Amino acid sequence: MIIEACHIAQFGKWKDADFSFSPGKNSFLWDNGYGKTSFIYFFKLMFYGVSGDRKQDLEENERKHYMPFQGASFGGRIIFRIGEKRYRLERSFGLKKSEDSFRLFEEDSGKESKDYSENIGEELFALDAESFQRVCMISHEDLHFSMNSRMHAKLGNVAEDQEDMKKFQQVQTILKDGINALSPNRRTGNIFKLKMQEEELSSGLYGKEALEKAVLSIEKEVLSLTEKEARRKEEGKALETELSQRISEKDSLGKWMSYAQKKEEWEKAEYRYENALKWYYQDRFSEIPEEKKALLWKEEMQSLQEQIHSIKKEIEKVSEAGGENNGVENIGVETGKEEGIVLPLEEASIPGASRAKKDTSKNETFGNVTKEMGQYGTSPVVLFALVGLGLIFVLLFFGKLFGMPLGLPSALFLLLGILSLSLCFFLWWSGEQKKRTWKEKQEEEEARQRKQQAIRFASLEELLSRFHKLEDMQDLEMEAAGRKEEFLLFVEEEGGEQAFSLLEEKQKEWEEGPSLEESRRKLEEFRKEEEERREEIRKKRAEREAKVRDLEFLEEQERLLEQKKEEREALEKRYNLLQKTKAYLEMAKERFALQYKEPILEAFQKYFQSICTEPLQFQMSEDLELSFVDRGLSREQGYLSEGLQDLCRFCQKLAIFDAMFREEKAFLLLDDPFSHLDEKNGARARALLEELAESRQIFYFTCSEERKLSD
Repeated sequence: MIIEACHIAQFGKWKDADFSFSPGKNSFLWDNGYGKTSFIYFFKLMFYGVSGDRKQDLEENERKHYMPFQGASFGGRIIFRIGEKRYRLERSFGLKKSEDSFRLFEEDSGKESKDYSENIGEELFALDAESFQRVCMISHEDLHFSMNSRMHAKLGNVAEDQEDMKKFQQVQTILKDGINALSPNRRTGNIFKLKMQEEELSSGLYGKEALEKAVLSIEKEVLSLTEKEARRKEEGKALETELSQRISEKDSLGKWMSYAQKKEEWEKAEYRYENALKWYYQDRFSEIPEEKKALLWKEEMQSLQEQIHSIKKEIEKVSEAGGENNGVENIGVETGKEEGIVLPLEEASIPGASRAKKDTSKNETFGNVTKEMGQYGTSPVVLFALVGLGLIFVLLFFGKLFGMPLGLPSALFLLLGILSLSLCFFLWWSGEQKKRTWKEKQEEEEARQRKQQAIRFASLEELLSRFHKLEDMQDLEMEAAGRKEEFLLFVEEEGGEQAFSLLEEKQKEWEEGPSLEESRRKLEEFRKEEEERREEIRKKRAEREAKVRDLEFLEEQERLLEQKKEEREALEKRYNLLQKTKAYLEMAKERFALQYKEPILEAFQKYFQSICTEPLQFQMSEDLELSFVDRGLSREQGYLSEGLQDLCRFCQKLAIFDAMFREEKAFLLLDDPFSHLDEKNGARARALLEELAESRQIFYFTCSEERKLSD
C-alpha cells in the first residue's frame, strides 16, 4: 500500500494543506509546535475514525483534541494505491458522531467505491486502531510495546478468524479472574474466606462438650428443687390450718376484746379529765372537796364570760367615741363557743367589713383634721393675693426704671412690693406654727388613747386564754361522761359483768397458746421460703433454656461448618480445574507463539546489530517481551541505559512490523524515534531507515537538523 497524496481541510492547527508523497522515504524537518503529531494522527483518524467520545480527558477524546477552536467540522482526503488500483478516501468529523461522513472513490474513474466500508483501516491492515498505533506509529515519546489478541492473530496468520483470538483473551481473563476469586491464598478469594469461616466456626465449637454437661447438671438441680417443693407443700398446709384455727378462736372472743377496749377508753378519758383538774387547781387540788371540784371551774368559766363581754362593750364604746379604730382592728378576732359571744368585734366575721369600716373612719378623720387645721392658718387665697400684689409692685418698679410713664416714684413701688411679700411670709409662718402645735397635742391624745386600749386588750387576751383552757376542761369532762355511758350500755346489752368474766377466762387460755402473730409470722416465713425456692427454680430453668439455646446454636454452627467444608472442597476442585485449564491454554498459546516468535527475534537481532555494536544476547517471551542474558542470567530491559532501551524497542517494532506485513507492506509513521540515541547509533539507525525505505513507505518526522535523513 502506497499513500500518494493528502489534503488536510482542517485538523488541529492544520488548514487547507496539500502534500504529495514518494513510495519510499518521506522526510520532514519541522520545528517543535509545527504540527508533526497532528499530521501523524491525521492518517490514523482518516483510516479508523475518531475514538474516545465519552472521555472527559482532552488527550483521550480525539474529537475534542483535533477539532478547530471555532468548532467547525474537520477532516480531509487521502489518495492511496493498493496494487494497481488507486483510491481517494474522504472523511469529515462534526461535533458528534452522527455528523461524521465517510466516502471512498476510485481515483481514476471518479466513481464511488464499495470495496471497503467505513472500517477501512481494520479491513486493510487487519488491525484495530489501538494495534495500528502500536505497530505503525513509532514515536520517541512512547516506544513501549505490548501485545493484544488482534496482534497475535495478525502474527499467527489467523487474522481472518479474529474472533478466536478475542475469545482466547477473554477466556484467559475469565480464567484469571475466576482463579483469583477462588484463590486460597488471597484474602479476597472464596476458598480463603471459607477457610477463615471454618476456623472461626471450629474455634466456637470447643466449648460444646462442656455446655452439654452444664445443661445436664442444671436439669438435675431443677428436678431436686421440684421434689423438695412438693414435700414442703404438706408443711405449708399444716401451718395454714393452724392459723385458720387461731383466727376462729379469736373471732369467738371478739366480744371480750370490745369489752376490754371500751373499758380502756373510758378509763383513759377519766384519767385525762382528772389530770386536767390537777393542772388547773395546782396545789389546791387536794384541799378542795370532791363534790366541789367539778363546780368551781364552771362558776369561774361563767364569770370569765361576763368579764369578757363587759370589756368588749367598753372597747366598742371607746372606738366609736374616738372616730378611729386605733389598734382595735389589729387584734385577732375570735368567736366564743357558748351563748353566741363574739370576741371582740362582730363585723370581723364578714370578709372586708372591718377594712371598709376602717377606710370610712380614716376618710372622716382626715376631713375633720383638715377642717380643724384650717382654723389655725391663713386662707391660701389671701396668701396668693399678697404674693401676686407683691410681684405686680416689683414689675412696676422695673418698668419705672426702664422709662414707663408712671405717676409714682420707683422706690415707692419697690417698698410696697417688699411689704406685700413680707406680710405674706409672716402670715404663712405663723399659720405653720399653729398647725405644728395642734399636731403635737393630737399626737399626745392619740398616744394616751392607744395606751388605754393596749391595757384593755392585754386584759382581754388574758381572760380569753383562761376561758379557752376552761373550755378544754369542759370537753374532757364531756368525753369521760360519754365513754362511761357507752361502756355501761354495752355491758347491759351483752348480759352484764358475769358474762364477760367467763370470756376473760377463755381469753387467758387462748393467750397461753401460740400467739396469732407468731402463727402468721411462721406462715409468712414459710411462704417467703417457698417463693425463694420457686424463684430459684425459675432461674435455673431460665439458665437451662439459655444454655440449651446456646447448644442449639453450636449444633447449627457445627452443621454450618460441615456445609462450609463441602463448599470449600467443591471450590477447591473447581480451582484446580481452572488452574489446569489455564495451564493448558498457556501451553497452547506458547505453541502458537512459536510460529512467529523466532522470526521476530531473528529480525530484531539483525536490526539491533546493524545499529549497535554491543555484543548482547536477547530472549523473547510468547508475549514478545524482550530480555537480555548477562552472565548466564536473564535480565529485564530496565537494566539497560535509556538509549539502549529505546533502540531495543525501535528494533522490536520494526521486526514486528515486518512479521505482520510480509507481503503487502503498510506505511510507517516515525516521530523522531532516535532522540535518545548517541551520534554513532543515531547515524546507523538513519542509515537503516534509508535501506528499509527501498521496500516500504516511511514517513519520518524530526525537529533536529542532525537527525534528519539525507535528501
